[in-house]
Amino acid sequence: MRLGNNENQKFMGDRNDNYSTPKEAWELVIRHIDTTDKKVWCPFYNEGLAEKLLKELSVECIHNDKDFFEEEPDFDYIIDNPPYTIKQKIFERCVKLDKPFALLVPIDTLERKYMNKLFKSKDLSLIIPIKRYNFINGDKKTTPPFKTIWVCYGFNLDKQIIFEE
Repeated sequence: MRLGNNENQKFMGDRNDNYSTPKEAWELVIRHIDTTDKKVWCPFYNEGLAEKLLKELSVECIHNDKDFFEEEPDFDYIIDNPPYTIKQKIFERCVKLDKPFALLVPIDTLERKYMNKLFKSKDLSLIIPIKRYNFINGDKKTTPPFKTIWVCYGFNLDKQIIFEE
């Protein structure tokens, strides 16, 4: 989940935000978001695993080790697992870019004041996994002590809240 060029370190201090998204999380979101003929930007590089996993799922992915706040490639959607320590800034930038996005974040993100402010008059959809994911950091897998959800904006999903079956 690293911002390109280690830029996240200036926001994070000593906290580690470098965890890659497991394939099962990508499979879930791609089941609900049609990525056919779309360019998906995965801006949070970490170890570059997202591009490999999305290629396996036949998704055209832009996944470079660049700074999310500086870069703006030609893309249709943002779908990724952002650094949680700066997720407010990431949501703010995504709203400003005004393109559909899906971000995998802790479920308690929904209760943050900034979420109410950013999305009060906008339609969000949620994709809720049935279990906690094992995130990847190098050769280690880590299960966080919280549930994560896909917060989706700008997609025409079947329902506003989708529970994984």
